[in-house]
Amino acid sequence: MDYAEEARNLLVGTATGHLVLLNQSGEQLKRERGYDDIRSVVWSDTGNFGAVALAGGRLVCFDDQLKKRWEVDLTGEIRGLAITPFGSHIAVSSDSSQTHIVAIDKKEVAKFDTPRPLDFLHFLHEKPMLIGAAEFGHLSCHQLDGHEEWNERIMNNVGNMAVSGCGKRILLAAFNHGIQVLTGRGQQKGSFMVDGIPNAVAASSTRKRLAATTLEDRIYWLNFEGELLWACDLSRDPAKCMCVDPMGERLFVATQSGRLLQLFW
Repeated sequence: MDYAEEARNLLVGTATGHLVLLNQSGEQLKRERGYDDIRSVVWSDTGNFGAVALAGGRLVCFDDQLKKRWEVDLTGEIRGLAITPFGSHIAVSSDSSQTHIVAIDKKEVAKFDTPRPLDFLHFLHEKPMLIGAAEFGHLSCHQLDGHEEWNERIMNNVGNMAVSGCGKRILLAAFNHGIQVLTGRGQQKGSFMVDGIPNAVAASSTRKRLAATTLEDRIYWLNFEGELLWACDLSRDPAKCMCVDPMGERLFVATQSGRLLQLFW
């Protein structure tokens, strides 16, 4: 699931192989089938292009009508996927510990290796930079040409990563170590602790609100000072994925049963 910040619509990939585009009222705008075994999906902020990772290492790029533009097979399973805000470039990492940056016309513009496969990727809004994190031990930043800006060794297991639009805050769902708060260069700044073991985090690009889920199937809504604003028990229908709108006013949650929730503040 991914939210287009400028187009203000939500793209959802289903277990039945469909891509579904919804507006903020939950009305279906478009639906396209033929995307079997979806692992992850990304959607540009302008809503013009997206990409989906399928089982077996297949990457598919699609347009604003959710129609396939091109597809390619990678060596190994796809671990991380990201798209630039205007949909000009796609980043994809695989089991081989290689990350590829591909232009929307399918031309590869960069390829680089990392000590561990990057499981979480995020393009910044204000700079042509890509932040990547492995499940353990590695966090780095690369330019679009593949040049490494910096890297940091992290000593926590990572369940998920969120990055502010400006890139000045990096949040890691670090299980027993809480939500780790890092600077824009990957240096430790602090942590937010919640009641439970955080396994996923999502944040508004403007650094106003963040959401976290835990292994105990609870969800928490906090500000960027770490103050708890709201919490809920979702053990009857655990969250599978979530995303936050840029102003921190809306939280979208997809649950295990197939429900899609929108919470509005």
